[in-house]
Amino acid sequence: MQNIVDFRSDMEESLSWRLNEIVTLKNLLREDNNIPVVKILIVMLYAHFEGFFKDCLECYIKYINSTELSLNNFNDSVITASLNREYAAFENINRKCRELTSVPPAEEFLHKFHRRKELTQKLASDYLNRKIRIDEKIINTKSNLDYAVLQENMYVLGLDYNYFSSHQNTITKLVRLRNSVAHGSQRNPIEFMEFEKFEKDIIEIMEEMIKYLFEFCEEKRYFK
Repeated sequence: MQNIVDFRSDMEESLSWRLNEIVTLKNLLREDNNIPVVKILIVMLYAHFEGFFKDCLECYIKYINSTELSLNNFNDSVITASLNREYAAFENINRKCRELTSVPPAEEFLHKFHRRKELTQKLASDYLNRKIRIDEKIINTKSNLDYAVLQENMYVLGLDYNYFSSHQNTITKLVRLRNSVAHGSQRNPIEFMEFEKFEKDIIEIMEEMIKYLFEFCEEKRYFK
């Protein structure tokens, strides 16, 4: 099993290089006093926020998987995340039962029942004794990590999806401003002080993310 100190170090390393990159560009901006370049800082800040969030969830998944314990030890959310492929197969309406190829399309319920039966067979065959294995692909930031998407990703991994509710406005404003810059609709310059306010708030969220995930795993809240 991965050492929990190494788990935290991986998240801190992701934060460290990202902050260094932002500071480097900020210093160049100060030297040139180039206001339009603040737009670049906004885009970069959002990119690092999204990338860091994804990194942290991947570190969390890696840590959970490293326990190599059976599924029946974990809470329902973690079990469901680990069985993502099985549930996706059940939900795929295009998967038809070979035994029922001659059944008219109107009887598509029978194909759904077949998928249910497959899932039942897997669960009934002591499937929960399989070792935990969550696929990192379950993380989906959808290229726009707004507050709702952040909640979705935390929810599917059994984390407190309301943990960052006090930062909802900051996240929403950053995403909207980044989109207006990236899509070329932000005509007005962005003041450097406005960026620094965003930077301070986003760094606070990132640091809170490390603290939250570390305490969550240290207290083994992923168990039943």
